[in-house]
Amino acid sequence: MIALLAGLMTLIPIHGIAISSLGDGTAIVRTDAVPRMLPSTISRYRIVPHVRFAQGTAFDALLDRSTEPPSLRDAIPARVFSPGLPDRAKAVPVDLGSTLPSALLVDQNDRLVDLSRAFAGKTLLLSFMFTRCPDRTLCPAISGKFAYMQNRLDPRRFALAEITLDPPYDSPAVLHAYGAAYGARTARWRLLTGTGTTVQRLLDAFRISSMRLSSDNFLHDDKLFIVSPTGRVATIVQTGAWDPGEVMAQAHAVAGIASNPFERLKLALVAEAVAVCGGSEFAGTALLELTLFLFLTVTSLAALWAVARLIWSRG
Repeated sequence: MIALLAGLMTLIPIHGIAISSLGDGTAIVRTDAVPRMLPSTISRYRIVPHVRFAQGTAFDALLDRSTEPPSLRDAIPARVFSPGLPDRAKAVPVDLGSTLPSALLVDQNDRLVDLSRAFAGKTLLLSFMFTRCPDRTLCPAISGKFAYMQNRLDPRRFALAEITLDPPYDSPAVLHAYGAAYGARTARWRLLTGTGTTVQRLLDAFRISSMRLSSDNFLHDDKLFIVSPTGRVATIVQTGAWDPGEVMAQAHAVAGIASNPFERLKLALVAEAVAVCGGSEFAGTALLELTLFLFLTVTSLAALWAVARLIWSRG
């Protein structure tokens, strides 16, 4: 039922611990603080659908403050979110041709978003980031490219989305402030968070590895997924140093719109160079440019040699 209300409900992902279950479908719960939104509190909540948690059970849920008492929806037992390597046994992998997995997320305006349905009929550009990323060449650079693209892609045909890698900190309010700094417009660009359980399942599915470097910093994969209007993954760019012009050309092609074939070719060649040789996409671009330089040099020398032979033969 909650999935049918996606886009209408305003919810907050939370992590809590059951203190006691009451006989009227409610429970006393201690919830963790939600940055910029809620302090850690002990309060009475309605559990929807009703589940009796044993004392001390930790769980994830979506907080609905529109009811009295407030409701904790879709509550499931869960540990505190922790970054790590994707568990390939816990999720169906998202590869080329795959459909987007169903996942209930929350955007920067507290609105519920069903990942598998919210972008139907549009070509989606999807990536992962976290707001506290200190390296300006990583998440901030990717978000900067999203900001550039949102003003150049027709919102009737295209959508942009970034999913946080750090759900305990990146609350809807934190994402709202982060998006505002980049001029994100919700109708074009959704910044998404969710319960730790939901985000972890997506990281497993999309094969996004992350490793904690400190309390507020992660080392993680940078992938960009271009999803067709039918909801199937059409392109996967394996690193974050992509050129927005090349990506927009590929997105137009996925959408069935004429685009610059040379930009698409460059994106494909760089991606292939990265896949074959490893390293960053910057290294792939450098390798591609060196290869083209050598090709043009050899071609020019061959042409000069052919002209010289022709001249000598006539002499």
